[in-house]
Amino acid sequence: MGLFDKQYSDVMALLHKKQKQGIVSEFFNITGCDWPSEKHRNLVLGQDTAVELGNPKDASTAFLMWVNEPDKIKNGRITIVGPDLPQLSGRQVSFGKIVMVGASDFDADNSYDRYRELELLRYNLHLKGYMMRGVSQQQREWSRVSRDAVNGGFSFKHLGGALMDEFSHIAYVRSVETVFITASREDVLEAKAIADDVFKIISAMNKMAEELSFDCDTCDYNDVCGDVEELRSMRNALKGREAAHSRQTNPKTSHELEVGSD
Repeated sequence: MGLFDKQYSDVMALLHKKQKQGIVSEFFNITGCDWPSEKHRNLVLGQDTAVELGNPKDASTAFLMWVNEPDKIKNGRITIVGPDLPQLSGRQVSFGKIVMVGASDFDADNSYDRYRELELLRYNLHLKGYMMRGVSQQQREWSRVSRDAVNGGFSFKHLGGALMDEFSHIAYVRSVETVFITASREDVLEAKAIADDVFKIISAMNKMAEELSFDCDTCDYNDVCGDVEELRSMRNALKGREAAHSRQTNPKTSHELEVGSD
């Protein structure tokens, strides 16, 4: 199921463009994170902050997408567009984060449930000196990194590795790569344009699954479903599931209806 095939191609095109500009660095074959965790109290105060990422005054975008062809995703690759955290010390910058998952057997019946599971994992990070201060439904993310963490060598390699650790425990996940963008506000806004398309697809999927809304004529996402065949398949699967549930909860057979009419 290729819900995000176009957006995946858009991300690849964006990274190719930035590579030509000479502002991309990459780590390969990252298999985990060796940075200590701190689950119970991981507060980074303003005076202790070395880097602030995605402050509400700056541009910010953060999103997850998957492709149903795991080999497309280069497992263990971390791509950084712009300076890494040690080079950003003392700064507040615009921030972009993209998590791309290569998975198997996504289909119209399971995509929504799997999306919810994967989405929660994006925020399940408890790294010492790293605080996710705020996230929003508008695909934004605001975080801080402490001076002690930066001075100790904390980098996007650790943050990306921690994300990969989380996703690697899911049976249907075959590959994961991450992208971090810090080069400029304009670079983050380029990624945000892709995030906006992802957000429309996710919103349409949520509306169908949570509201059980199948009236295409009145739906705000009619144009999105018109462009994405997989969303139409999901609509049909959910509608069929709801109809089957309705028959189970109201099990009047044609015979019962005939008896009742006598």
